[in-house]
Amino acid sequence: MQTMNVPKIGDPVKRIDGRAKASGNCIYPSDFVPSGCLFLRLLHSEFAHANIAGIDTTAAAAISGVVGIFTAMDVPGLNLVGVPGRDFDRGLEADTPVLCGERVRSRADVIAIVAAESDEIARAALGLIKVTYDVLPAVFDPREAMAANAPMIHHYGNVLHQIHHTAGDVDAAMAGAEEIVEASFVTGRQEHLPLETEAGVAYYDELGNLTIRHGGQHPHRDAVEIARFLGIEADSIRVQTPMVGGAFGGKDDFVIQCHVALVTFLTKRPTYIMLDRAESIATTPKRHPYHNSCRIACDAQGKFLAATVSLISDTGAYGGWGEAVLHVTAETCLGPYYFPNVKIDGFAVHTNNCTSGAFRGFGGLQGTLGIELMIDELARRLNIDPFTIRKINALQPGQPAPGGFAFNADSSSLDLVLDRISDSDLYRNGLREKQDGSVDKPWLRRGIGVAACWMGTGLSNAVPDSCEAAVQLLESGSYRVLMGGVDMGQGNATAFCQIVATEMNCPMAMVDIQIGDSWGPNSGPCDAVRSMAIMGKALQKAIVDLTFQIKTAIAAKLSCLADDVILNGGVGLVRGSNKSVELCSLGNMTGRGLLKINQADPSRNTDDMSKCIFSYGAQVALVEVDTLTGRVDVLKMTSAIDAGRVVNRQGFEAQSEGGIVQGIGFALSEDCLMRDGQVLNTGLSTYVAPYVFDVPDEIVTLAVENPDPQTPYGVKGIAEIVMLPTPPAILNAVRDAVGVRYTSTPLMPEHVLAGLSDANRPSNK
Repeated sequence: MQTMNVPKIGDPVKRIDGRAKASGNCIYPSDFVPSGCLFLRLLHSEFAHANIAGIDTTAAAAISGVVGIFTAMDVPGLNLVGVPGRDFDRGLEADTPVLCGERVRSRADVIAIVAAESDEIARAALGLIKVTYDVLPAVFDPREAMAANAPMIHHYGNVLHQIHHTAGDVDAAMAGAEEIVEASFVTGRQEHLPLETEAGVAYYDELGNLTIRHGGQHPHRDAVEIARFLGIEADSIRVQTPMVGGAFGGKDDFVIQCHVALVTFLTKRPTYIMLDRAESIATTPKRHPYHNSCRIACDAQGKFLAATVSLISDTGAYGGWGEAVLHVTAETCLGPYYFPNVKIDGFAVHTNNCTSGAFRGFGGLQGTLGIELMIDELARRLNIDPFTIRKINALQPGQPAPGGFAFNADSSSLDLVLDRISDSDLYRNGLREKQDGSVDKPWLRRGIGVAACWMGTGLSNAVPDSCEAAVQLLESGSYRVLMGGVDMGQGNATAFCQIVATEMNCPMAMVDIQIGDSWGPNSGPCDAVRSMAIMGKALQKAIVDLTFQIKTAIAAKLSCLADDVILNGGVGLVRGSNKSVELCSLGNMTGRGLLKINQADPSRNTDDMSKCIFSYGAQVALVEVDTLTGRVDVLKMTSAIDAGRVVNRQGFEAQSEGGIVQGIGFALSEDCLMRDGQVLNTGLSTYVAPYVFDVPDEIVTLAVENPDPQTPYGVKGIAEIVMLPTPPAILNAVRDAVGVRYTSTPLMPEHVLAGLSDANRPSNK
């Protein structure tokens, strides 16, 4: 049998797109500029809340080179987009105007599109459009928006969605508690900040099909929404997302795809747009800011007795992902711990700020922060080890999760990740690490902090999910993977090819992939960390189908049993003989995989995957606080992540390191500062994301492999879990360093100094 370099599951396989990206040869959406295209610019609202009294485009349209200026009057179909399935019997399935013609609800709203022969002409014309507004009262704080006399943003009011869950007798449990801790928490409006801003093109291909090529996260959904917007059939539209220059959830919303489609549809000319960085920061969806409060009680041994949690999210002017994000926050706000008495109240509230959207962590980051800080405080008061207090309260089989839902207790690995972190070099050497601070600089204080978390995989039990995948045997004898899902930079395409190479017993060089195409299999959205668990399952089924076809064909040629056929690179061998068949002689074959989950009709399901899949993580952080300037430096991080089963070790570690750095930004520096609905810091000099010198010198990622039986190879989603413990671990480390409990993010230097000043201020008592 031929010796080959066949990858195994878990090997650190090189990324299939690595060379193209490193050499600059990768074609991203912003790099694809069709010949003779029109350049588009978007006119956004001057006010956060107003009725539009008139739009005068006369002067702008008179500029030479302006081909057209398009408004809501030019939309041929439904001028609304939104998250599919959001239907609360209030007409909310799609609630976001692509072009506002009567009313604006945020400064991010688009009123007009300028199409011109050059970008310079389009920009010049944009400034000549005159819009007359009747300004309306606006509200920018979600707590104020909940008041009875607040300006009404939508006809149903300002509360988009609410959650209420109670269990047991909270008041009685609190009355008998040994310790009670409580605090309020505020989280920031983090910007996704992908390297490539929102960009795309639209054009008619040689067969007359309207094609949109842009950075998105679900080509099939985009095609359906664009078709509804244009009033045409979805099968006449092709949406391609072959490569995305970063997203983190930020390209899961509708930003530019309908605009390029509309102008091309009306003018029959190709169109191109790429948002400036300032425009991208000012107008695209952000992470949901939250105003939360948490109160938890325990007995003398640290056993949790009760908890009350209030969650208020600013979902912005439109619904977007507000409902789904709130549910994840409620799911994570008390962690993977058992509370016999619980009261959770959550509200997703409209304001006249820019819409909040999907963001890596998807509400879990905001939910995890409060509970992990409160647990740390309880452990300090009771002088209990931070791992012990978490382990004695870990959810056990038969116990409901704090949010009232069931969970897969068999796959719980909280104890495993806590044990792995407690045995890590960073934690075991914590005292020495703290003492290694400069002894001649007493204003520098070091601290160690710990946090743990969980995060669900998939679209939840309440949401139907389906996924299609295909694998082809080509005439060349090589394989091609067909997936509608998108690789946003996280390495999905490489992992999918690795799975095929492993299962078909061939080198990686024999496998290529076509990904991110609405004319390919509908693999569903690239969100909810479902890529490996859900898309991977459909791919696995496609491999089984293709393998059966190949072996059956070879068996027919060689007069043997299909079970005796062994695939070995480009040939099929018969076990125990010297008979073989070249795969290239078999012609084209296609194996298909279909997965349906939580469908309305159970008989249509092809697999039973209705249970939740949860990943678990724990981290320890070493920080140094400059008590003179308030600066917090994260020196070292160690992370233990239950990935179920690691498919690609290199990709796993890259996800972990990237998530930690993004979590550091959320914890210490990143926030879109708002005034009257306008983002003030729209440049990279004022919106401060972590730079190279802000990244810890040491990031260690430890794989805890606790496979889940519901998924291929037992994999679990890790893209979000890798960053959830980071902010609370950092803030717990700051508490350890300076003795002050900070409860809001980002923890800027001025906030550190204010806390230190309050702590040192003489008491009036």
